[in-house]
Amino acid sequence: MRVKRYGVVDIGTLKVKLQIVEKTASGDLKTIEQSNNLTCLGVRMEENGGRPKEEYLQQTIGELGRCKQVMEKEKVDRVRVVSTHALREMGQVGKEVVELIKKKVGFQVEIISQQEEAELFYRAVLRDFRTDEDFTILDVGGGSVQILIGNRRKLKKSFLLKTGTSMLWDRFTPGHGALDFPKRAEIGKMRNYVLQQLQPVPEKIRTPIVYGSSCIIDVFAGVRLPVQDYGGSPSHPKRASVAVMEKFLGGVWRIPYDTREEMFRSPTTKYMWGIDKAFLNVVELAKRIEAPYVIPSNANINQGLLLALVEA
Repeated sequence: MRVKRYGVVDIGTLKVKLQIVEKTASGDLKTIEQSNNLTCLGVRMEENGGRPKEEYLQQTIGELGRCKQVMEKEKVDRVRVVSTHALREMGQVGKEVVELIKKKVGFQVEIISQQEEAELFYRAVLRDFRTDEDFTILDVGGGSVQILIGNRRKLKKSFLLKTGTSMLWDRFTPGHGALDFPKRAEIGKMRNYVLQQLQPVPEKIRTPIVYGSSCIIDVFAGVRLPVQDYGGSPSHPKRASVAVMEKFLGGVWRIPYDTREEMFRSPTTKYMWGIDKAFLNVVELAKRIEAPYVIPSNANINQGLLLALVEA
């Protein structure tokens, strides 16, 4: 009897993520195919009247077509395709994009809520943690940011922000190019905006932060961030101090975007363009809750989607 295969696609603000798995005899999910490619669907929407730029829309449709071909080649039995912040923010235009994708590619795209996005990520992150202590789970995307407090048995609180890396870029540094970097005044405005968004999050709860998504373990290695061993989760083997992250952030602000790409090993194209804005979210949250350390995560919502798809 042929083993069933499951495939999911997440259409994000910056990237399209594909993952195909099959369920092994032991019940584990074995990854057959995985990709995480930059398409920029939600970039520069504000300056384009709330619509995706045509170039980025076509890049996204092209990548979805490639994903469809891969799924057909791998004979995937069950498929789920979702979109998050970018299509949510477009409103009626987002629904039009969904119809265009269906026409051009054949995928039926679900625009999921930010709360569902948060819960999928939460499940993906904590699936193999060995402790019942509370954590603050931080999912930094291109458009939205999800902060979730709880443990492996229960999600206790969730806070849904709009402080993603692309959103901060578009709002505070729209005129910058490859050889540029944020100015002091722009950094101050970004920090104040993030702090304002963080106001509902309880202070001094002193929980460790688990920070994702998709490739943050690889990011820490790529920027050579000092880390220590963490034994609480097989899929989360390292941790870093907040002070180390804050020191890196203070230095990287002044490095031009393309120079960062040359200096550091980046897991995906142009990732280093947004690392300052991602780390700003982490550091300011860590200081507010007095987090003892930060655990990098390679988890993403696709893993939560796959777990739900297999169980359905």
